[in-house]
Amino acid sequence: MIKRTGERVLGIIGIVLFFLGTLFLGALAVGADQGLFEEFLLEMTDENSEFLESGTDPLTEEEASEAIEMLEMVNFGLLTAGSLIPAIAGIVAVVMVKKKPIVASILFLGSAIFYGATSFLLVAFILPAVPLILYLIAGIMALVRKPKEPVEQL
Repeated sequence: MIKRTGERVLGIIGIVLFFLGTLFLGALAVGADQGLFEEFLLEMTDENSEFLESGTDPLTEEEASEAIEMLEMVNFGLLTAGSLIPAIAGIVAVVMVKKKPIVASILFLGSAIFYGATSFLLVAFILPAVPLILYLIAGIMALVRKPKEPVEQL
């Protein structure tokens, strides 16, 4: 039997990061539904805004409307689900990695690909790539590591 500590540690760290991402994206989804982004961006257009530091130019109306249009295109509900599903699959994979490493590898790699496909909108952020990379490494490790064959004594 081979120890799978590396796969488990990478999987657990990935799970924690996926759950943090789910909470963050869920908060963004709630904020987008309540129109908080629009209010904030419109506040940034006001020259007397408390959000602006001294010497900072306020946003123009055109810039604010462009930013609002971009935020309306993002489906935060899909991104939240796209982060929650790999977290749940990671829990299953961490539990299964000792007994069935091939199945765990498929779960790690599949959920990493699924997350990459659903979160391609957040390419500008580095943080969403960290759990994806951890899952890829854990999946590859679970797939390629084989138990050592015992050496026969003469």
